[in-house]
Amino acid sequence: MTTDLVTYYGQTPIIDQLVNKYGVYLEKLNRETKLLLRVTLSTYIVMQQEYTPSEYPVSTALEDGLCELVIPDSIPQDLYDVCSILKGLTTLEAETLLEALQHQIRWGNAQKLAS
Repeated sequence: MTTDLVTYYGQTPIIDQLVNKYGVYLEKLNRETKLLLRVTLSTYIVMQQEYTPSEYPVSTALEDGLCELVIPDSIPQDLYDVCSILKGLTTLEAETLLEALQHQIRWGNAQKLAS
């Protein structure tokens, strides 16, 4: 079994697509994109209590979760691309990604270095 930060928690075909494009540690995504993805996935999970993935896709969670916080023109293109890959994401898969992102942001390749 691998212990990559994304695949360790739960490897699925959707997560495999994300890893194939952005690396096993999502190292091709910068810290800002990972932080914004975390907000998007949290919004998605909350809304899955009322809707199905087809009724409320990750791309809608991106718009709902970030357009009030961030100027829409400043949302990284990578984040839109990630949301396209995550079409049909389950709540379990979203939780898996949140765990990996949290670890990367706190301890891994996306942590904020003290100045």
